[in-house]
Amino acid sequence: MINSILRFLFVALLLLGVSQTELYGQSTLGVAWDIPGDIDSANTQLQQFHELGISILEIDSPPTSEVWNQIDSLGFNIYGNLNINFPITHTFAQPDSSLVTQIEKNATSYLSQSSVKAIGLFNYGSVYNPAFWKAAVSFAEKIKQAKKLDLYHRSRATPLTDSSVVSFSIVDVPVTPKNFDSLPVSPTNTDSYFHYDPSNQMKPFVRPFKSFVLAVNQSKNNTIFVDSGWLLMMIEEHPQFTDILQSLSSKSEMVFPLPNENIPTPDNTALPMVLLLLVWGTVALHYNSSPLYRKSLFRYFTAHKFFIDDIFKRLIRSPVPAIIIILQNALLLSISTFAIFSILLSPIGQQAFFYHFPRISIVGNSPMSIFLWTFLLVSLLSFLSIIWLYISHKKIKSFTQIATVFAWPLQLNFLFCTGAITFFLASGSGSATLFTILALLLFLISYIFTALDISRFVRSKTKYLFKTIIPYTIIIAGLLGWLFTYDQWMDAVTLALNLT
Repeated sequence: MINSILRFLFVALLLLGVSQTELYGQSTLGVAWDIPGDIDSANTQLQQFHELGISILEIDSPPTSEVWNQIDSLGFNIYGNLNINFPITHTFAQPDSSLVTQIEKNATSYLSQSSVKAIGLFNYGSVYNPAFWKAAVSFAEKIKQAKKLDLYHRSRATPLTDSSVVSFSIVDVPVTPKNFDSLPVSPTNTDSYFHYDPSNQMKPFVRPFKSFVLAVNQSKNNTIFVDSGWLLMMIEEHPQFTDILQSLSSKSEMVFPLPNENIPTPDNTALPMVLLLLVWGTVALHYNSSPLYRKSLFRYFTAHKFFIDDIFKRLIRSPVPAIIIILQNALLLSISTFAIFSILLSPIGQQAFFYHFPRISIVGNSPMSIFLWTFLLVSLLSFLSIIWLYISHKKIKSFTQIATVFAWPLQLNFLFCTGAITFFLASGSGSATLFTILALLLFLISYIFTALDISRFVRSKTKYLFKTIIPYTIIIAGLLGWLFTYDQWMDAVTLALNLT
């Protein structure tokens, strides 16, 4: 009896020990290779990849003949990517001449090489849209007619694939401080292709890669791709990483040793909160330094008729409070749109957005471009609205009167935008979006409120409204209608939102 108990304990301890080593099965290793311009450097890297047990190289442009020869001599399988990024239905349905030339040139080069086993038709496309696949099928058929090769695409998260166009997808697995312990990889019984895509914060660490390997090894016959720049950096910084990769691609089970690492904690950017505090600081300063503002702050809401009559009967009134409020409103709306853009679009979604709308990218592919555009547009529209109302009203003797009536309802955006930033920091994307929409809506209808208020001081109220509110409503409704019905615009925005 005692011997049986001892044997049971020994087996239990042995199993526990094995479980703690976290054994891994064999994986096929691939590298997304950024080919160096120098031939000697390229050949050196190819030799390194070969020694690490890497068997597949994905390239996005054909190399020189010398590099092709080295690839063939080392026995690599090549996945040639046509490097068509973020395509939408319009991309393939109405291709421009430069796209057709790019496809023909790269495809011809790939098809002439025996080491090329698959061709990547596109990266991060509108794969959820049946019309997209219908538009892409003609390009796929032309390549297949030239040579029977597998076609694939790079995808994000969920590998949606039309098998009549492509054979498989390489699925990006984004790894961040927030998700690296619970990566979005679903087990499958078919061949699976995964690309390790760590955020900038996670690139220097080994532990996130271990989590990635654990997640994808739930699948059978999986192929793991890593970026060549990241791989070479890790080999240089972590000498043991070479052994890890070699054993990962071997048939023997292995232990994944980890260095002592402190993974950074996830955090939202502090910029929205800093700017929000700055705005509230200007509100406090304005309140303390301006008796006019202090006395009139709540009158618009609590004694509206008295406030409007007072504005038009007492002509001597400083424009400074109105200007400050208008600028504060522009800054608040800019902070809110910055936050919403950051929370709704992943980094690769932001890349897709600016890829399709490059003119918006005034300071790079970052939410800061959205922040600056919002500030400029809101400020410009505010002052154009005041000028329009002033010109249309013959009895108005001062811009200050219009500006004051226009600015005062915008103070509600202090609350709306504060709510949007608060929910953004708490990762409440739905509530943050709702408060931002309310703030933008208030800004747009403040013109209408102003026109209705000052229409009391004209001879023909109907005529004045036809000169102000009616054309304004038609213009805004027309712009919004165009945005929501323009297929190319909506397809690009939808693609950016879906690249999570």
